[in-house]
Amino acid sequence: MIYQFLIASPGRKLAELSRIRIVSAFGRTEAEARAHLAGPRLIFLSRTPARKGGAA
Repeated sequence: MIYQFLIASPGRKLAELSRIRIVSAFGRTEAEARAHLAGPRLIFLSRTPARKGGAA
């Protein structure tokens, strides 16, 4: 699965953000995808099945 996260502090409203930054990571679970992006505060946005045999 490909997981997308918003980089922001939890509890902030989108209108309060000066920039919207989104990152994606691959993982079997949300926790595994988060582990690949260790560091920034992440807010879960979505997940998408990865295509077989290549990148999505």
